[in-house]
Amino acid sequence: MIENAVSRRSFLKGAAVGSSVFLAGGLPVFAESATKLVFMEPFDLALEYAHEMNAVAGGHFEKEGLDVSITNARGTAVGIQQVIANQATTTRIGLLDLLKAAGSQEAKILSVGTSLQGGIFNVVSRKDAPINSPADFKGKTVGVASLGGGQENVLNLMLSSVGIKPEEVERQAIGSNAGNVEILKQGRVDAFIASTETALILQMNKEPIDVWPTSKFTPLPGGVIMMTSAFAEGNRPTVVKFLRAMRASALEIIDTDPAVILDRIVAKFDITTNDDRAFRLAAIKTYNELTLAQGRDNVMRNVPSVFEAAAKLVNDAGIVAVPNVAALYDNSFADEAFK
Repeated sequence: MIENAVSRRSFLKGAAVGSSVFLAGGLPVFAESATKLVFMEPFDLALEYAHEMNAVAGGHFEKEGLDVSITNARGTAVGIQQVIANQATTTRIGLLDLLKAAGSQEAKILSVGTSLQGGIFNVVSRKDAPINSPADFKGKTVGVASLGGGQENVLNLMLSSVGIKPEEVERQAIGSNAGNVEILKQGRVDAFIASTETALILQMNKEPIDVWPTSKFTPLPGGVIMMTSAFAEGNRPTVVKFLRAMRASALEIIDTDPAVILDRIVAKFDITTNDDRAFRLAAIKTYNELTLAQGRDNVMRNVPSVFEAAAKLVNDAGIVAVPNVAALYDNSFADEAFK
């Protein structure tokens, strides 16, 4: 049995391996060089971030003449603020995070590309009492990592999509780990929202559960590449090279034996993902599926129809007002990089 993975969103790992990784705090202002970039992950390094880690370890950034350092922050909000403050070039966040942040920032931010086209949350319920769709949530109790957090926001979006009022579904804050399956078995919740890796652990442990991705009903990509408009527009050749390297890395991961990719990454980076090798290999394959959720041609591209559908859901649910979602993404960099 694979043991519970440590939640990478619960603490900052600490030390990291290799010159291409360092911790937040005392970061240099990246603008001193258009080719020396800081990629700040919002949480501890995990296989969710394989595209950029492999782009470093596999030489894809170097091939484009870029020197990219990967660091991590203590949450999405910190990552966004570090980019706005010119302490980092880019961060990878969920589309919902981008939509929520855009309206509250003086600096214009946008997505220059989408790394994970699929969402990173899943609904887990008992196989003998499955929750098959958002409509089944009515009158039920749902476990989320924290009240008011990203998982609850996604739950509210699913409810809004079928006309269920938030107050018609009870929520319990239960944290985010594979141990939540015991709370489910005890009947304390009828379902819970789980991360990609938590859901994978439960499935590999053959727990009696039913699992489906929230993106089946809420089109919210799990990883968009956020930059400030000022940096992206002022450093177009750099952003084009950056995206070209990211796409090359993503496609290599898709097309290569995951064992080769895993060994390359862990030789360079200290990742916090559960250290069971079979799990790590399965996680790479699972993230490949999320990368390909909109097809191979759209790897590392923003998909306009997805952004538009997500904005409509967010507006309808009253989570945040998104008056012009087209201003929050730019595919011109990808168009130039991938031609």
